[in-house]
Amino acid sequence: MKKITLFLWTGIFICVLLIAGGFQPAFAQFQNEFGQNLFQLEPELPEADPAKLTIDAHLSNTFNNHIELGLSVDPYTSSLAGQESPQLEGIINRLGVNLRGELPIVNNKLRLRLQYAPQLENYTGADGKLNEFDAFTDVSSTELSFRPFSSLPEFVASHQFQRLARTLNVYNNTERQLGIRFGRVLEYNLRIHRFDDESQLREDFLLIGSTNHKATTGLQIGLLKQMLGKVEYAIEHGRYQTNLNNLILGVTGLEEGERRIDWRHFGTVKLLQTAADHFVFQEEVNFFLNRSNVDFFNFISTEAALSTFYTFGTGRWIRLRFSRVWVRFRGREIRDELGDIIEGEENRSDTQLGFNAQVNWKLTSYLTLNADYQFTQNSTNELDPILAFLNYNHSIVSLTLRGNY
Repeated sequence: MKKITLFLWTGIFICVLLIAGGFQPAFAQFQNEFGQNLFQLEPELPEADPAKLTIDAHLSNTFNNHIELGLSVDPYTSSLAGQESPQLEGIINRLGVNLRGELPIVNNKLRLRLQYAPQLENYTGADGKLNEFDAFTDVSSTELSFRPFSSLPEFVASHQFQRLARTLNVYNNTERQLGIRFGRVLEYNLRIHRFDDESQLREDFLLIGSTNHKATTGLQIGLLKQMLGKVEYAIEHGRYQTNLNNLILGVTGLEEGERRIDWRHFGTVKLLQTAADHFVFQEEVNFFLNRSNVDFFNFISTEAALSTFYTFGTGRWIRLRFSRVWVRFRGREIRDELGDIIEGEENRSDTQLGFNAQVNWKLTSYLTLNADYQFTQNSTNELDPILAFLNYNHSIVSLTLRGNY
């Protein structure tokens, strides 16, 4: 209790400093996806653009009634194993600072961008058992951009390193990303994810390191005066480590020491329209195909979504998103109540209904409040009572206070 009280008072103290220091409200995070500026050409930078330093801080409180979806329940690594209810409710408090610097090297043709973002996370709930997931996240990134001509997109090389340390150190891990990007047309990223206990190869289905290569290409087309079409395709190759426990080895059919290797295909088509200078509507279809050397991990996912965005003025907007997702698994046969495979029955398939509402409100010249509500309902055709937890309702409610200087 003392730890939580100290955490909240620290957050309040930082917010007071933000107000006293004359911080400006944070940029709306949907600025690049919604709004009139989406249809405007990127402005040319002046010949002698000065160096920039931006500091913003945030304090958020999040209620989540399905926290365990992202946590391990292996009996050797978590006190959550054996819980009667598959849905665990909890509150996550986050306190973070984001430092960003931009330095022109050769006029505006060559620029260096640096970022450092530490964050504290405090979990409360499940009779104190969630305390083991309290965390400190440490993210640093470097980006070097080159734009020889104003008529061409930027060439960008980037590096990002993230360190996550939890109270229960079995979850401690690092993630490194290296990327190359040419505007929004072509991008390549290498992601290396490793857990600290890699040398011990702890057998747990979520504590699996991986190496991923991902290439993305996109096209943006103006349609009429107030419409924009966006098409994007990405392909990713993922190679996983081998520290799987015997339960997962038996379920998936992997041999001991055999690696899971995946090829993933992502496709997105979006159509945006503006109306009356305040409304933006977006229709989108997202496609995800996973092909693995292990049939258990083969599946196809399709999402259809409709979003609407309304702005009341600078820093004040509301966004609503409705979605439906269909997931079909190729290698997961349906079992009856006794656990026997049902002959002639189609494989497992899930359906998700989703709703998201966000309100961003500029309180003063210095602070912005963001409220976010997410709801997901998942339904499966599985009949085995052991898998009844796949039919669930998931709600997340967040309030974030943010200041920017």
